[in-house]
Amino acid sequence: MWEIFQKILKDKITPDQLLLLYSVNERISVPQINPKSQIGFLITQGYIDQHNKDGKTSYTINRDGKSLIRKYDNYFIKAKKRTSNQLMGKNYTAAVQQYREMFPKKKLPSGKPARVNIKTLIDCFRWFFAEYDYTWSEIYKATQRYLNEYEDNNYMYMKTSQYYIVKTSQTKEKVSELADYCDMIREGTDDNMQHFKEKVV
Repeated sequence: MWEIFQKILKDKITPDQLLLLYSVNERISVPQINPKSQIGFLITQGYIDQHNKDGKTSYTINRDGKSLIRKYDNYFIKAKKRTSNQLMGKNYTAAVQQYREMFPKKKLPSGKPARVNIKTLIDCFRWFFAEYDYTWSEIYKATQRYLNEYEDNNYMYMKTSQYYIVKTSQTKEKVSELADYCDMIREGTDDNMQHFKEKVV
């Protein structure tokens, strides 16, 4: 639930205002909310249109308001009702295994194994694919780039294969460094830390 509140805050709307938006859409009243104190914000933000006719005031949800409602409706439909095949593809187990084997077969300087068990990684990737639309190809390229950056320093400060996909921040928000690197791959961001290794004969 905290994730939903985080998204509401990012949309610069309060839970009360979102509830009021839903109540206007459903044409029901919510006694716990004083609409007069909140309706003005929704009008100003362009979610609700106000109509005055014959001395009566009415409100309707406009396109942006309906779009916001759909956005939050989708949060309650998603990952848990979708199968792993639907989220990650038919060969997801092999894909996750390939991702896992990209990480070194050793403990990191932090003392944690770089490779996390498959079940944990599958759970992480279920979250990842529910949130983002990257391909496995982009994931592999992003992961290889990430690993290259840390390899020469013996993987000092590098995240495990689990925490690279998703980690809960101090504010209880889930963040993904993998998604950041996938963005760089998709956008063609130049890598100033390319690694060139001489072949020793």
